[in-house]
Amino acid sequence: MEKEKANRRVKYNKKEAATALLFVLPAFAMWLYWFLYPAVKSMRLSFYEYSYINPDKTKFVGFQNFVRLFQDADFLDALSHSFIMVAVVVGLLTVISFIIAVMLQGKIRGKTFFRTSYYMPYVISSVAVSIFFMYFFIKDGPGTMIFTLFGFKNTTWFTSTRYALILVILIYVWQQIGFYMILYISGLQNISSELYEAAKIDGANKIQSIRYLTIPLVKQTTYLVVTLGMINSFQIFDQIAAISKQSPLGSPAGSTSTIVTYLYQQSFSYMDMGYGSAAAVVLFVIIFVLSLIRMLITREEN
Repeated sequence: MEKEKANRRVKYNKKEAATALLFVLPAFAMWLYWFLYPAVKSMRLSFYEYSYINPDKTKFVGFQNFVRLFQDADFLDALSHSFIMVAVVVGLLTVISFIIAVMLQGKIRGKTFFRTSYYMPYVISSVAVSIFFMYFFIKDGPGTMIFTLFGFKNTTWFTSTRYALILVILIYVWQQIGFYMILYISGLQNISSELYEAAKIDGANKIQSIRYLTIPLVKQTTYLVVTLGMINSFQIFDQIAAISKQSPLGSPAGSTSTIVTYLYQQSFSYMDMGYGSAAAVVLFVIIFVLSLIRMLITREEN
């Protein structure tokens, strides 16, 4: 009898495994075709001098594309812009989304309305949002006038080499806050209310509860927010393309150029696919190394 039950269990487990495999296979096949294959091909092309215009003149050049990259002042500028954007964006997203999540987790009226309002920009077209901000931050525009109170000049931001990158950061942060707010809210909901009640009995105020309870208990969520924010920030493109309009990507005067815009221009504007692929590989290595460092830090703390 027990043997029959064991056989049935094995049979059911095999059926469940087969069903799960059928559901996973389409996604896995798409991942192979749309991600793994292009990634491997891009890595291979990075060692070649290759152009879609003259594919017959493809030539193996080894590491010359990478050497050329780090001798290119434009690429180094794009690299520095990328790191600046990631550092500022991740910091702002982490802090602001956490504060909003904590505020909306409390007992307030219209909680659902506010959560929806903060999340809505995330599902709106990035180009549409960018165009709105461009008109908001023209000379004498409402956004520009507000920032003049903090010492900023009254000028059109997307044409200013000084303010264009700041505008990209503002657009991206404003649009992404809702997504990371949801991540924090899900983390906050896993914290037992009994812990806050015990802290209140012990004399802790709201700020102390957040500092000594909330922040440590959502640490894993914070790691997720930082990791996703870092990966996504390195790939900002739509906002920069919208701001550049009919000008070359990274305008004005290369002040908004990043690794992504640089590799796009090299690959599709100048048709130098080998060189552009080398830039893509550098971007992949940077994200991989930073993610690895974050993972090692997490393991040490655990």
